[in-house]
Amino acid sequence: MTTKIEGKFDDNLKNTSSDAFRDFNKTFQEQMQKLYKDIEGYKGVVIKNLSSGSIQVDYDVKLEIPATSEANKTVKTISENLVAAIQNYNCSENCTGSDCVCFVSNFTSVVDLNMTQVEENLCDRQTQIKEEFRRYYMPFLTSTGVICITRCDSRHTDSLPCVYGRCSVSQAGPQCECSDKVAFWYWDKACSSRISKVGVGVGVPVAILVLVTTTFTILLLRSRRQKEQYRKKLRSRSELYSSDDGNWDGSRGFAMGNPAATWEDMETSNISYINLERVDTSRTMHIQRPTMVP
Repeated sequence: MTTKIEGKFDDNLKNTSSDAFRDFNKTFQEQMQKLYKDIEGYKGVVIKNLSSGSIQVDYDVKLEIPATSEANKTVKTISENLVAAIQNYNCSENCTGSDCVCFVSNFTSVVDLNMTQVEENLCDRQTQIKEEFRRYYMPFLTSTGVICITRCDSRHTDSLPCVYGRCSVSQAGPQCECSDKVAFWYWDKACSSRISKVGVGVGVPVAILVLVTTTFTILLLRSRRQKEQYRKKLRSRSELYSSDDGNWDGSRGFAMGNPAATWEDMETSNISYINLERVDTSRTMHIQRPTMVP
């Protein structure tokens, strides 16, 4: 904090070993004790520096308050009360004698707030915790004070959630004890995911059966489709050489041309269509011997 006191500045006040500084310090301490005696956690003041401009005092106020999660809010309230105590002080009414300290109105202010944090190894000194387990505990601020917690506590900065089980601390450290291990398999040490053994025992055979059935059905359908395609090919080939009247009649007909072939008593054209069912096999057919044409 900083404040200003009415009076003439003496250069000897800069020397902390001088009588002037010791006398001023004694008077200042007594005056602050009167002003701050009712302030929560007040443990005294320490002068850091004296400078001119009347007498400007830079000093620290020592406070001791419970270590709780509300400590910051408490310190802020106390700092406001420290300023108000000086601003509300009436020098003419409350100050008499040579040791009187009169403050310059509306000059006092809080320059900085600083708190000593709770020691991290605080839990190492707790006799309530067995020595072999102390290293797994850390201090945690609550609204009522400091407690020591492990990773099994959800308030820990690196808590260990045991979804299907409970957390316990052994000499090896915090660990999850998964429940119903007879009925379930667990994928991780936090017991966060599990698989039913009964479900696997029933599900795997069913899955295999479904897979086999599906594969067999696919093969059967493919076989039927191949057979149907083969039958269609046979029918298309058969239709190429057959018709309803029994004649071999392809899409372009079935024709044979042989100018040298003649039947008795029958004039033939260059191209003859033959109906094999109507051929008279008793009649004689004359065919000219073929000749080689160079």
